[in-house]
Amino acid sequence: MKRALMFAGIALFAVGCVARPIGGETGWKMYGPAGAQGVAGPAGPAGPAGPAGPAGVAGMQGPAGPMGNAGVAGEAGAAGTKWITFKDILFDFDKSNVRANEVSEINGIAAYVQKNPSVTVGIDGHADPRGTDRYNQSLSERRVGAIKDALMKAGVASEKIQTGAFGESRLKCNDQTEACWQLDRRVEVLMGTNPSASTK
Repeated sequence: MKRALMFAGIALFAVGCVARPIGGETGWKMYGPAGAQGVAGPAGPAGPAGPAGPAGVAGMQGPAGPMGNAGVAGEAGAAGTKWITFKDILFDFDKSNVRANEVSEINGIAAYVQKNPSVTVGIDGHADPRGTDRYNQSLSERRVGAIKDALMKAGVASEKIQTGAFGESRLKCNDQTEACWQLDRRVEVLMGTNPSASTK
């Protein structure tokens, strides 16, 4: 009797551990508890880089660099010449042509030189601070050229005229007003005397 019960228990245990195939499967499969997790495999290759993110906010401006080398010195004026300011010829904004009301001033300068053969005329061109340094330098040169041409037409010999152009580097005032800018749109006329120069 005990032996019969033992065989019956073994049979029930076998039925619980063995599953009959389902559908078209063939053979018998034994199901036990899950095994331990295996060791992870090696990492795969890196994927392609993603798109770049938006640019960050610009940082603060760095300190100014060292000052550059000084430019070449200009030619020295005639030895012993003493210059005095005579008058200014004014110009319209961004213009280099001589105003109609300045023609009489130029004729007066020419007459003075003809009466005083020992003097030399200096004409220095200037511009107001509006515009780039390069443009204003060119504008002041054109203004000087216009006054020189006018003086020569009025009878002043070219060798008695010395020229200079300074752009916006020699302002008469720093106010942001039309009256101030007008003072800087000018050709400054100077008279130079040289005691050792011969007269004709």
